[in-house]
Order: sequence, then structure tokens, then C-alpha cells
Amino acid sequence: MEKYGETLFALDRDEETRLTLLGEVFDPLCAEMMTGLGIAPDARCLEVGAGSGSVARWLSRQAPNGQVVATDLDVSMLEGAAEPNLVPMVHDVTSDPFPAESFDVIHARLVLSHLPQRDEVLRRMTQWLRPGGFVLIESFCWFPIDSSPNDAYARAMQRWSDLICGTLGTDSWWSRSQPGSFRTYGFAEVGARTLTQNLRGGTALADFWRLTVDMSRERLLAGGYLTEEELTAFYDLLNDGAFWDLAPALVQSWGRK
Repeated sequence: MEKYGETLFALDRDEETRLTLLGEVFDPLCAEMMTGLGIAPDARCLEVGAGSGSVARWLSRQAPNGQVVATDLDVSMLEGAAEPNLVPMVHDVTSDPFPAESFDVIHARLVLSHLPQRDEVLRRMTQWLRPGGFVLIESFCWFPIDSSPNDAYARAMQRWSDLICGTLGTDSWWSRSQPGSFRTYGFAEVGARTLTQNLRGGTALADFWRLTVDMSRERLLAGGYLTEEELTAFYDLLNDGAFWDLAPALVQSWGRK
């Protein structure tokens, strides 16, 4: 297995663009959920896999008297952050520790499903959380793709999922049952919601998924997952304002310690 970010999802200019789009599309959904869960002004927060830093910056404004530790394998997109309570940190969540009961809020978006050690990482997060604090995990689930009536769209998305599952150990269906694991780790309050978004060609959501598949273009072609013609047909659909389908679902699950 290859490590996340080694080649797939490696941070370059195209990945920076994709991460910026990710924030544009999904940050409002994340903010709505965490606002409902409650963030104290003096909360100590951990953002795992911070990416562009958009959620970390939002958290820093919600907890002006607290601190936000924003971790990733590459934190260059957080360099020069203006927020005085935001601390970027190079950190491998699969192996690097934090002291027990260090945080009131822990958030990880589109991280754990890509890690073969996902269940162990979630268990360790539980130890880093203070009593009364919460963990919010956001992951995609692939079931809308399985039922898509559009062969060109479904084939490209499914073959991309096959590539990352085989390369990184990603589980594109883990999020269906993951909320139940919070009970295993002793959380007193557990919940989840699943959001299925309508994808229209030419929108920010369509651009995000087009760029997500395109970042693996050479690997998809070289591995025989897709042909040039199949990729072109997929790109054309996602640029076409007349195209409608469902994007992969976003599962948001939380547990309070």
C-alpha cells in the first residue's frame, strides 16, 4: 500500500486548487454541524488533515480565546496564517501522539476512510479528547454512484474509487457503519447525518469531482482503469450545465465523550 500524499493527493498547484474547491463546497456543511454541536470560546481544537486550512481558520474564529492545532503531512497551505491562535503542525495521525485529554473538539474531513489504520486512529482520537468534548468525522460514501443511470459518469467515478482503494487502502463504504464505532469507544452521545448532493455540470461541486478524478489521470490510464475516451466523456459531462446526477454522499458522524 502507498501512503496518502506520497503520489496520490500529493500537494502541488492542482491539488491546492482542488482543496480550495473542497472548502468552497463542503465548509458550510461542516460549519453548520459544528455550530450545532457547540464550540466554546476557549475551546482547544484539533483539525486533522487540515489541507487548505479553511476549517482550521473557521475554528480559530469560533474559539478566539482557545487554540486550534491544524495538522497535516504538509502544512504549506497554512503558512503565514493570520490567526494568532492557529498552530500548524506537521503530524502523522497514524503514528504521532498527543497527550491524553488535550482537546475539546477534534475534526477530520475525508481523512480516515483513506487510512488502513482508520479504526485504530479513531480509538487514539478518543484518548486525546477531554470529557464533554466531541469528535466529528466526515467521509464520503459511494452508494449514489452505484445507482447512477449514467454509464460514463458512474464508470469513471467507480474506477477512480477502485484505484484509490487498491493503492491507499481506502474504504469508500466505511462511513455507512462507522458511527456505530463511537459506541465501542465509550461515547455517551452519538449521531450522524448523510447528505446526498445533486451534482450539476459546470458547478463548483462538479469541478471538485472532475479535478479529483483528473489528479489520478496518468495512473488511471497506465493501470487500464479508464481509456482516454472514457475520461474525456466524463470531463465533458461535468462541464455540461445540462448534466445532472448525484455526487458521492457525505456522511457526518459525531460522538461526545
